[in-house]
Amino acid sequence: MYSLASELGREDNDLLWLAIIGVSSNELYGRTPTGLSLTNHDSPPVFTGWSGTRGSRIRQILRDEVRRLNPPELTETGREVIRGHAADIIPTHARTPTDTAIRLSPEPRFLLLRHWSLYDSMLHSPYLSAKLHVWSDAGRRRLHKLLAKMGVSLTQCRQSYVHMDVELKRLLREKLLHFAPQYGLEGLVPPASSGRAADQEGWGFVRTWGWKACLSAADVAVVVGAMLEVGAATSVGVVDGVVGYATTSSSATTSAALSNPSAATDPTDTSSSQTITRFYAAYDALLSPSHLVSNIPLAQSLHRAILRTGTALLQKRQIRHLRAFRMAIVKDGPDVALFGHAGALTKLALWVGEAVGEAEREVEGRRKGGKGATPLVLGCMDEARDVCVVVGLGGGGGAGAGGNRGEDVEKKAQEKQKRRADRREARRVEKEERARRKREARRARSSVEGSDDDNNDDDDDDDDDTESGASSSSSSSESDSESDGDSDKSISSVSGASGNNKNNKRNPSSSTTSSSRSNKRLMRNAFGPAFQSVVAETGARVRLDSFEHCVVEVRREDLGGFLEALSLRAVVG
Repeated sequence: MYSLASELGREDNDLLWLAIIGVSSNELYGRTPTGLSLTNHDSPPVFTGWSGTRGSRIRQILRDEVRRLNPPELTETGREVIRGHAADIIPTHARTPTDTAIRLSPEPRFLLLRHWSLYDSMLHSPYLSAKLHVWSDAGRRRLHKLLAKMGVSLTQCRQSYVHMDVELKRLLREKLLHFAPQYGLEGLVPPASSGRAADQEGWGFVRTWGWKACLSAADVAVVVGAMLEVGAATSVGVVDGVVGYATTSSSATTSAALSNPSAATDPTDTSSSQTITRFYAAYDALLSPSHLVSNIPLAQSLHRAILRTGTALLQKRQIRHLRAFRMAIVKDGPDVALFGHAGALTKLALWVGEAVGEAEREVEGRRKGGKGATPLVLGCMDEARDVCVVVGLGGGGGAGAGGNRGEDVEKKAQEKQKRRADRREARRVEKEERARRKREARRARSSVEGSDDDNNDDDDDDDDDTESGASSSSSSSESDSESDGDSDKSISSVSGASGNNKNNKRNPSSSTTSSSRSNKRLMRNAFGPAFQSVVAETGARVRLDSFEHCVVEVRREDLGGFLEALSLRAVVG
């Protein structure tokens, strides 16, 4: 949308900010070009942002637009040289009361850093949670040891980041760059910058609204996501970090039912109305800093619930290891009602999937060629509607999936076809050479014998020529068919994994293009077609009411058969 506005010459800071928020939200919560997926751990451990090479290219374009639409003022240039780029400090406030510019910032992979304490921001970061195993006591000790090496006491890091010691904040980035690689956190912060635009790879985006607020794009994505999945702060209550719905909505539903007894209350209608209300509340908050700031505690409570529930699943060993994926069901706990929403459950599944994938990667010995993230199926019982919300996450998207991977696969396929053609040509030339030597030997023998025998040999030579030509052409056709068969097998296997085999049969012309073949070789989320196949096989009563095809609601009575049939399928992420 921003590209279209730019083509029409109508771009401005507001549209640019919305584009940045959209990109940040998609990257932060696993929405990749190959579907809803976990991070690909096979990518090199360099800082490429939240979503790999494709996201890195998009952010580079957005950084160029930020510099173009927000040039530094002459009065601020000297101050930036002295204080800004020299120290690479994360901005936490505006420069003037009327400052509404978008600026670049060396954002670490923390969560709501400006609005939380340093300790809580690191503890609830999905990246640090997976890398340090913060759900266990050993992981908490590793986090404390990292802070101790950085020279930050637990008392200081538990203070609000805005009120931390200025010198400590100034040296925080340098210390993270020095000590984070010792714990496998190479991408925790972007590399150091000398102040030039080319050296700001991996930097994030921050916008200020005067003295009202200072928010990063990731902060806005987190807050708006919480408003979509939980509701605005006016409709829910937060007590000791636990999110609970207010009683006003339930009392209103009860009074409506009493006034009209003939109209049966449908939980589906209530859920749909809540979704519409949350959508417009989040929509209004996008460019309203006061609404965003007032809903920051809601986002913090949501991520506390994710950490609490994910830790319980891992510590109680409630994640079952099946043949093709991992599976868990959230049945009890203080946050069950919260994760009945597909968006909140998806965030929990991403957190759990990253944690399980990192743990399995370490168990397998960090050897070369180790597996990527393991596909995960996570469900949560919604007692009010008597359904179970199920989400399936593929294991191969994420970082780098939308980058040059398709081009690399296409290039490898072309090279493979070329090698096969070269082998066929070499075999054909070799057979023709053998046939030629055989004819010359027969002619040499026939020159010694009589003319009658010579004529007979010539006839035999003609027959041999015909046979050799036929055998050559037949062997060539066999090799061609064998090559085509191998190609068809590879394509059909990949299309079967992505759930598009039927579409390929219906439209063979599209499946023969190189671009479609390269796209099918990308590791897509295959749970959507798998869910549909299981429903057709078992007759389970389900409801598809999500923008994501890998999210489904299953009736409680049909859940057992649905999961049993799904477990027998070889779902490839």
